[in-house]
Amino acid sequence: MKPTTNAAASIDQARTALESVSRLLVDGRVQDLEACGPYLEQSARLLERGLAAMRQGQALGTVLDRFGRELWKARALHEHAGGFYGGLLRLLTPSEQAGYSPRGEEELPRLAHPGRRVSVDA
Repeated sequence: MKPTTNAAASIDQARTALESVSRLLVDGRVQDLEACGPYLEQSARLLERGLAAMRQGQALGTVLDRFGRELWKARALHEHAGGFYGGLLRLLTPSEQAGYSPRGEEELPRLAHPGRRVSVDA
């Protein structure tokens, strides 16, 4: 018989792995983005384990809410990193090299939600 996994502990550990992803995404350097992979994989494994334990009747309380907030923060940082660095590229690169097409259409990513602020302290 397999030992029972504590659902809340697994999901809290998954949230901790996501915190590492959020810390890396704040800087958004290529090496930081590449370093996120193992943390995301670990978080997915732990979340899967926690959800399996939850199906066995273990209550999760607020631990799942905390995981959701951390996941939202990591997603928002990742989503807006492209827009931020795309804008910075536009400022630092001459217009003919900034990714504009000959017809004047932009080829660089834009913010998905212009004007929306992202706080890493949330």
